[in-house]
Amino acid sequence: MARVLVVDDALMMRKTIGTFLVKAGHEVEEAANGKQAVDVYKRQRPDLVTMDITMPELDGIEALLQITAFDPQARVVMVSALGQKHKVFDALQKGAKGYILKPFTEDKLLAIIDELLGATTGSTKEIPPDLTVMNSYEVKPLTAKMAFSIETREGRVRIAVLREFATADYEDMVKAIKNIRLGLPTEIIFDFTSGNGLSNKTVLPFKEIIEDAVAAGDSLRIVCHTHDYAAYFRSFSVVKEIEFELIKKVSA
Repeated sequence: MARVLVVDDALMMRKTIGTFLVKAGHEVEEAANGKQAVDVYKRQRPDLVTMDITMPELDGIEALLQITAFDPQARVVMVSALGQKHKVFDALQKGAKGYILKPFTEDKLLAIIDELLGATTGSTKEIPPDLTVMNSYEVKPLTAKMAFSIETREGRVRIAVLREFATADYEDMVKAIKNIRLGLPTEIIFDFTSGNGLSNKTVLPFKEIIEDAVAAGDSLRIVCHTHDYAAYFRSFSVVKEIEFELIKKVSA
């Protein structure tokens, strides 16, 4: 049995992780932001920390830095959305011992907890690719360039498309939105102004994702260039259900 500090600004996520851990026989403490996490760690010195990345007051990476400065042997696992892999790599370079990508199952979470706590017993079972334990000498870039990023602030979720999508990127985005939503309608902002993500090839899968979000009751806002709206979004059947912010593209 171990003492685990669960850090996440989303109450539902804290309860989900906490429930998995308690069922496995662990003791659980909670913190709703990075500042609380640092304070709790210094008082209680838990055996392991699961750390969200994007949080108010003090984000997960800064909390990681403060915790490892206090205790260089701290075992911190970053819990990240699919679109934040670039931040996970940053955290691994700064002392995180592993990461797990949302959405995850109970088995996947407990596998990395057991691995870091030394509870595994010589099993040769492979660790899934979205759940990784890093040795101190083993820091690898997760991807050359992420397809999208996800930021959550004041109850809004902003998804920025950073480059043209491949098939796997659409699947990642669908999983990420499902995990964010957790069965409840969500306010989502899709930002298509950060990269050249839209084309005749890519717009149809985006259309399906957006229509599914509208059908799920999400409140949608799309930020895009004016000419992209005219070329693509104006023809969407659900366009009346979406708020648009149109931006004129500045020529280089």
